[in-house]
Amino acid sequence: MIIDTKEEAATMMKTKTFAVIAFSVLIVVTAVFAPFGQILKSIIYGTLSVAFLIFYWFQYQMHYTYFYFSDNGKNLVFRFYSLRFFSGKPKSIEIPRSGFLKYDIVTGFFDKKDSLILYQKTDKGVAKYPPISLTLLKKKQKTELKRALFAKLNH
Repeated sequence: MIIDTKEEAATMMKTKTFAVIAFSVLIVVTAVFAPFGQILKSIIYGTLSVAFLIFYWFQYQMHYTYFYFSDNGKNLVFRFYSLRFFSGKPKSIEIPRSGFLKYDIVTGFFDKKDSLILYQKTDKGVAKYPPISLTLLKKKQKTELKRALFAKLNH
């Protein structure tokens, strides 16, 4: 099984880019063409800025992440990278099927953000990986992922 959020990630990045462009255009149009007084322009600037900041704050809290999962080979493969600006490079986790111990899905940010935590058996004990955001996955993809991971635990 393969789960890939490439299309969802592209849509999210387009949305973020559109928000920046729309905000910039509205500020410039208001500054140059609006026949309002300075006080009204300031109110418009403030309202636009607050709306923009709320949008980006929400995006930051949700921590949208490109996510790829495959269980077709010898290993369980997880590839992911944050869609936050300047957030670093792509990461990959490969866990041998025999070493896969368990997983947890934790919920946060008003039950709107899901994160996957993986556990692997190693010679030195249990390795716990940092959380991987699943927020960009559709409900069906989350269900398929849970089903696939649960099946790997029982083999």
